Amino acid sequence: MNYKDISKTDKLEDVIDEIKAVEDQLENLGEKHYILYRQVVEAMEDQGATIARTDTHVAKLTPKVSYDPSILAKLREITDPEDLDGVYTPEHEEIRMVPERWNMTKGRKLLKLGNDHQAIIEDAKIFGNPSLKVFVKGDNSSG
Repeated sequence: MNYKDISKTDKLEDVIDEIKAVEDQLENLGEKHYILYRQVVEAMEDQGATIARTDTHVAKLTPKVSYDPSILAKLREITDPEDLDGVYTPEHEEIRMVPERWNMTKGRKLLKLGNDHQAIIEDAKIFGNPSLKVFVKGDNSSG
């Protein structure tokens, strides 16, 4: 059924049945999308690729990295507090306890402080699921 074919005169029972059918289709499509997505991500990771091209599309893989704060804590011991400005927020209490935070986008500047800093930061990395974007070939956002 095309959405344009739905009219207000359809019986309520028919509309309810159609909603359930559409929900089932969406669930199946979601599962299929997930399986295809994982297949592309795994193939690209196996190849060490961050971009894959077909005749009509471009897929971009962007790795996601987080950091283990218990490992990054070692940086406090070897880093001048001035260098941690904007990078590290100590644990503090507001209305609730706010845990320490590390802004490793800004914290990349700590890599310049030497091998000890580099080793701690590398050790603290936690790789998450990368994001995959698929674009129509020739689209400006596909790089």
